[in-house]
Parts: sequence; C-alpha cells; structure tokens
Amino acid sequence: MKRNKYIKPIFPICLLAENRSCLVVGAGKVALRKIRSLLEAKANVTVVAPEIKTEIKELFSKGLINLFEREFKSSDLENKFVVFAATSNKEINRKVLNLCNSKKILCSCVDGNWSESDFVSPATFRESGLTISVSSGGKSCRRSRLVKKNLVKHIEMVTNLDKLVVGTSHNYLPLETREKFQLTGDKLIETGKMIAGLKGIHEFILLNTCNRMELIAIVSLAPEVNNLLKRIFGFDKISDTCYYEKRGFDAFKHLATVTAGLRSQVPGEHHIVAQVKEALNLAEEQNWAGGMMHDWISSALHLSKDIRKVTTPILHGFEIEDLGIDYLKVECQNFSGKTVMIIGAGIIGKGLVRRAVEAGCNCYWCYHSNKPEMPLEWQNKSRLFSLNELRERLPSTDIVICATNSSGYVLHKGHAPFFDREKEITIIDLSIPRNVEPEIHNIMPGLKVVDLDDLKHWYRKETVDMTEVFKLTDSIIAKHKKRHDKIINSFQNGNENQ
Repeated sequence: MKRNKYIKPIFPICLLAENRSCLVVGAGKVALRKIRSLLEAKANVTVVAPEIKTEIKELFSKGLINLFEREFKSSDLENKFVVFAATSNKEINRKVLNLCNSKKILCSCVDGNWSESDFVSPATFRESGLTISVSSGGKSCRRSRLVKKNLVKHIEMVTNLDKLVVGTSHNYLPLETREKFQLTGDKLIETGKMIAGLKGIHEFILLNTCNRMELIAIVSLAPEVNNLLKRIFGFDKISDTCYYEKRGFDAFKHLATVTAGLRSQVPGEHHIVAQVKEALNLAEEQNWAGGMMHDWISSALHLSKDIRKVTTPILHGFEIEDLGIDYLKVECQNFSGKTVMIIGAGIIGKGLVRRAVEAGCNCYWCYHSNKPEMPLEWQNKSRLFSLNELRERLPSTDIVICATNSSGYVLHKGHAPFFDREKEITIIDLSIPRNVEPEIHNIMPGLKVVDLDDLKHWYRKETVDMTEVFKLTDSIIAKHKKRHDKIINSFQNGNENQ
C-alpha cells in the first residue's frame, strides 16, 4: 500500500529539557501552547516576536520566560537546545528551520513546513510525574488530542492502584455450594477474558484449588469495578458473608498466608505453592499478568518461606494426601491389606500412590490422558491403567480415591453395579468440582462417599489451634510491611531508578 506522503513515521522520545535554553519564535495562540509545554518541562524559555499575545506578556511579567519584542535574528539561536518556529509567516518559519539545520539544532515548524522539521510535539498530558503523549505522525492533530482527552479520563484508574483479593473458600461455603463457583478448563479462560476487558483491572491471576476460588489483582479504586467483578463471579447472588474481599495490606497478608498453606483444607500443605505458580504462568500466557503481579506473587512466596519456618513444626507439614490416607487408616479395618484405586496422575495422585504403597496396600493407578511414569520401587505393589479400563478394575477394588481436575464426574451412578456388593467400599473425593456423583451411594448401601468437607470435619477433631498460628503469622508479616509498601509505591509512584 502506498504511504501517504503527509504521514511521517516517528521515533518517540522524551526530551529532558530542564534548565536547557529553548527558543520559541512567534507569540500567538500556537506559540503559547509550545511555551507552556516547555515550562512544564522546566525549560529556560526565550520568546522572540514583534507582536506579543497578552498571556505571553503575563508569563514574562511573572519572570517565567525571557521575552524580546522584535523580529527574529540568527543570533537568537546561540546555545539553544530546541527551537519552535511558530509564527504566522511560513517564510520566516522556513528561515528559522534552515538556520537550525545548519547549526544542528532541533527545530519544529508549526505550519506546512512541519514535515521537514526534526520533530513534532504530540498531544500531551502530565499528572503526578506521569506523561502521556499521542501523535498521529502529522495526519491529524485533532485526532491525537481526542485520543489524549479520552486517556485523561482514565488516568485516575492508573494513579490510584491497589491490591485486591476477591474469592470464596471452604471456610465460607460448603462444598456443594462452593463447587458452583469453581473455575476449570474453558470456564476459567472465558472468565479471565471477561475480567481482562474491564477498565480498572490492570493485572490479575485466577487461583482455583480444591478449597478456594479467588481473583488476585492489581486494580483501580473504583466501586463500579468491584460490582462488575461480583457479577462475573456470581457473588452478587449470595450473601456477603459467603465470600471475602480484601484490599491493600490485608490482601498482601492474605496472599502470604495462602501461599504458606495456612488457609488450605489441611493447614501447612505445600501444593498451594505450585498451584499459585501455575496460576501466574497461565495469567502471563494469557497476557492477564505482567511485572506488577509477578512482583507481588514473588514477594508472597518469599514471605511464605519465613512463615513456614515458624509454623511447620506446629502443623507437622501435613498434605491433603496425608489426611486422606490417615482417615483410611483409622476408619478402614485392615487398611494395609486393601486394594486402593487412585484416579489422577497429578501431584496429589502421585503422592497418594506413594503413601498407599508405603502403608502396604495394593494400588491401581488410573490416569486419563497423561500417562505418568511408575517408579521402579512401586511396580510390585502398583498397576498402571487408563480410565478406559475403569469398569474392569472396580470389582476387585476396596477403596477409591479421586484426585483429578476433571470438570465432570469420573465416578457416577452407572459405575455402582461394577463394585463388589459383598464388600464395604469407601470412596474419597479430593477434587472440586467433585469427581464422584453424590447420589452413587444411594444405589449401593455398602458404599461410603467421603468428600473434602467430610475430611475437614474429621480432621478438626485433632487439629491445632489455628487462632494461635495466625497470631504468630501476623507478627511475622507485620515485620515485612515495608515489602508491601515498596510494591505499592512501585506501581503508584513509579521506580525512580528506571
């Protein structure tokens, strides 16, 4: 496509004009705009023109500029950094431009000579150290000013950023209600796309685990943003006691305790670290998150290490797999001789197989699409098979533990007839959304289904006093408040070292 000769490709830069000697030739309306822009940049401004606009005389009377009420002379260019040829006379402007070219001085003409100039001045807005400039390459100054005007409307959203966490967890909603709000697969991506389209949401991740769903974001302090987020998540249809919203330092504390595992179903577990990192990686791939969110997550992960050093001896470093296996050891007679089916090839599934083998059980390890590697030391006690063979394995199974990220039921009512009805069968569902259809136990009386909430209530009988743990944690986080303040300052006020 042939390029319009009046549209010039530009190389945008920001000139550091403070205390530099700059010249404006002309003293009309356009010249006044250039003078004001130079003054905003703290330049030393000299104006030369035979006729002077009143507003420019007022700037001189206040001592803000140097003013010469006469015709332009070539000597006016001595030691000048930048020159604007801004008279109403095209020939004079051209003369100024030619002289500047010969002296290697940057010059901009405001008339038809602009295309031969060294630079054009874009439509510009300054606020709290932030400068926004828009240029159309000379095609349309009016268009540039219109774009700038619209950007100015949203500048408040950039200068007043803060941390935000909005979500729900096992402490706020029971499993059967909570799973409606979980985000998996395509639903997570579609929700992320809707959030990314909201004005005021600058960076975010979506953290979806077996016990929580939450948005972790850098946002503007606008009430309408909160209302839209609640509608997207469906929180506008439930009581405000069923979800949480945390800002600023409270959001910082919350994320630190989440990554330390203190807000997990089993306090102190370590899987949450990998889950947070995976959520950040996905957000970066989808262009939902960048440097600001990366700094916050990195800070939370670093702080969580300090928290774990103090809390791990109290919490014993328990994982969800430990809870499931401990429950079976207590509730199932002769557990070590049972045949246990583990459905799920991820971190939790692998951890369950290891613990079951160590407990003396025989294991069926079931995978869906990603076949895991079976360690040599497990092969005498474990068999690996795909989900397609599930029904053939069920008759010889005593216990089933589901730990997949499937958005649908892996075990449903149709599987009940394949179990041995002479046995008491226990199914533990560690997933959310649930892998096991709740009604399956109605078809087979000897079949017991245990979900995450059941395990939580069972575990609470012997759990530690989390109130004391959080008091200890708060004292650790308080010592790191400067870390929070530094992050806030970096995206509110900028980094002076950049």
